[in-house]
Amino acid sequence: MTKFCPTCANSSDKVRFYGNFCEECTKRKFSEDLKEKVEIIRCKRCGRIRVHGIFVPPNGQNLSEAIKQGFKGKDIKLIDYSEGNADIDLSEMTENGTISVERSVALSYKKTLCDVCYKKACNYHEATVQLRGSPDRVEKLVQKLTHYLEENNEFISKVESVDNGLDIYISSKKLTTAFMAKMKFHPQMSYTLAGVRMGKKVYKNTYALRL
Repeated sequence: MTKFCPTCANSSDKVRFYGNFCEECTKRKFSEDLKEKVEIIRCKRCGRIRVHGIFVPPNGQNLSEAIKQGFKGKDIKLIDYSEGNADIDLSEMTENGTISVERSVALSYKKTLCDVCYKKACNYHEATVQLRGSPDRVEKLVQKLTHYLEENNEFISKVESVDNGLDIYISSKKLTTAFMAKMKFHPQMSYTLAGVRMGKKVYKNTYALRL
C-alpha cells in the first residue's frame, strides 16, 4: 500500500520510507536531534586526549572514539578533521533500518593535565636509582632507562649530579624493578617509608648500582 509522508507528502512509490516518514524527512529529523558541538578533554601539556577514561595520542582513530562518546548509541566514522572541526558520518540502527547522515561538528577542548603530566608537574617519584661509575656507562644507561620508561608511559622526574655519578628519580618503582631485571642488574636495595595510603604503608625504593 502506498504511503504518504505526513511532513512533505512524498510518496513511498518514489522514495524510501522509514516507518511512516520518507527518507529525507527522517534524516532531517535525525540531524536536528544531533548536537552541533563536541567537547574533547585534552592535556594542556602533552596534547593527548581522553578516551574512555584514558589519555591517548590525538590521532584519527582516537579522536573518532572521543567524538563517539558525545553521541551515545550511534556509530561514528571520521571523514576529515581539523583543530576545531570534524566531518563525520553518523548512523543508527532502527526497527525500520539504518539511518545514516554526514555532518560537521565543532570541536571544543577542555584543558586539563593527564595523570603523567600531573605527576611530572609535582616531581612525583616512587624510586631512586643511584648510579655510580664511569660517566660514559652511566650516561648510556640513563638513555636506555629513559627510553624504557617512555615506552611504558612513565618518566624520570629529576636527575641530580653527585660524586661519581647520578641520582635518578623515577615515577614507577614497578617499572624500575622490571628494568633492572631486564638488564640483569643486581642493585643494592633499600626502602624508605613515604606515607600511608588507604591504611597501608607506602615505601619508596632506592636502587644503588655501581657500573
